[in-house]
Amino acid sequence: MRRHERLQPLSREHHHTLKIARRLQRGEPDDALHRELAEHRRELAAHFEAEESIGRQARAQCPEDTTLAGQLDRMQHEHRQIEALLTEVLEGACDQGSCHRLGALLVAHVRFEERVLFNHLQEGCLPGQVGESV
Repeated sequence: MRRHERLQPLSREHHHTLKIARRLQRGEPDDALHRELAEHRRELAAHFEAEESIGRQARAQCPEDTTLAGQLDRMQHEHRQIEALLTEVLEGACDQGSCHRLGALLVAHVRFEERVLFNHLQEGCLPGQVGESV
């Protein structure tokens, strides 16, 4: 499915996140990865805010959609989990176990958004999408 223009930048950012996540899962906790994670943390904060803003608008667009509400709640919950684990990894030792957990969480989260949430949003709950052909 071709991504709606509002979701395309987020999908491109997901690609970069997946590359970092795979390195984390392979257990490459070194100084270069630590620096990249610190830089990516700022990008993730902006990314999460953009997704959550679209989510708030989608809830307003489709207030009766309980499936969407549950998906958006899951998205926000996972954002908080990622932030907490990222803080743990950056402020403590980036051991193989914590790096692997963060990588696995990032991969699962991106898959959920790309395969479930974004597809659902494109079915008619994106802001300004009424009557729009996607």
